[in-house]
Amino acid sequence: MKRRFLITAIIAAAVMLPQILPAQGHVYMYDNGGRPSRPARYSQNYLGGTYFGFRFGINATEVSSEATYLESSSPRGGLVAGIAIGQQLGPRVPVFLETGLLYSEKGGKSDYGGDFSYNLNYLEVPFNFKYMIYFPGPGISVQPFVGPYFAYGVGGYVKDFGAREAYHSFGDADYQFKRFDGGLKVGCGFSIQAFYAEVNFNVGLANIGHDMFDETHNRGVSLTVGVNF
Repeated sequence: MKRRFLITAIIAAAVMLPQILPAQGHVYMYDNGGRPSRPARYSQNYLGGTYFGFRFGINATEVSSEATYLESSSPRGGLVAGIAIGQQLGPRVPVFLETGLLYSEKGGKSDYGGDFSYNLNYLEVPFNFKYMIYFPGPGISVQPFVGPYFAYGVGGYVKDFGAREAYHSFGDADYQFKRFDGGLKVGCGFSIQAFYAEVNFNVGLANIGHDMFDETHNRGVSLTVGVNF
């Protein structure tokens, strides 16, 4: 129920956001003394160098750990959904900073001493630096990006299927995880007018385990689609 409420709230915010924003001129392009140096089609669906959108997709993630009992033996699938906000960093360069708020399900599966599933659910804020590569056509662009992300654990369970027991993923015990996570995202987006699709790899750099010597990290790949306004 909590997951369904979070996803519904994020998508509703993404849909309503463009309706409450004042209209502005399109400048999703190079600026050359007030005269656009690229055709108008490159500026469709973007407001004053700023765009807004929503994202929905899937994660395939693992828990990578030097502690054998936390190391994933296979990836776990999960949902990712949220809103995105991008801002052009300069009028003469096609570089944007994209941030937003995502609900992201991560974790992994382990067969160490039994059959375990790690369900780690986060609220995540990315900071992606995007370089827009434009192509002839109806608003077609390829958008490679890189940037850090920060996340906070909001729920999830570790399930021991052998013992038929479950306990909260986040806590102070050695077999639980810290709530804070942070790392690096590297990926590439693709857009045709308002439609947007993206694949990214995320590498956790923060130690989400309690052992300072045997560190534990999130890692995985995400595939998302959405709409930009």
